[in-house]
Amino acid sequence: MADARRRSPAKVRGAARLCAAIAFGSVAAHLWMAWAHRAMPWEAALMLLMAAVCLPCAVAVWGGAHERAVRALFAMSLTMVAVHAALLMGQGAMGGHRHGAMGAMDEMGAAATTADPLAVAMLAIIALELGVAMLAASVMRRARACATG
Repeated sequence: MADARRRSPAKVRGAARLCAAIAFGSVAAHLWMAWAHRAMPWEAALMLLMAAVCLPCAVAVWGGAHERAVRALFAMSLTMVAVHAALLMGQGAMGGHRHGAMGAMDEMGAAATTADPLAVAMLAIIALELGVAMLAASVMRRARACATG
């Protein structure tokens, strides 16, 4: 009985809708970032491209035709996690912070405890995209269980 409830199509649909809703949040974040980067046309265009690539899959997953779209959301989300992590840890990231160039901790004062807003935003995007990837994986697993069960 518990296995039948776990494998029900309604559970798959609910997880798929939640995955799509978070993906819509990612689309909105990319559109907002495109607006925020409007002074840098190539960055704004890249953000618009990311939103345009993500939106059709999110709509398809929301509408229920989700096998291929869920796989695409899964792959895109993990790609975005990798890209944002690379940007966060890359050369020149976080205002040029270098551990080798740090002075004594008492010399750094409040600067050592101040969070970089860009780093916080990047971590939030990574968390959002990990959420989409986890839900997409859950939807794929549940859908497979429905097909075989």
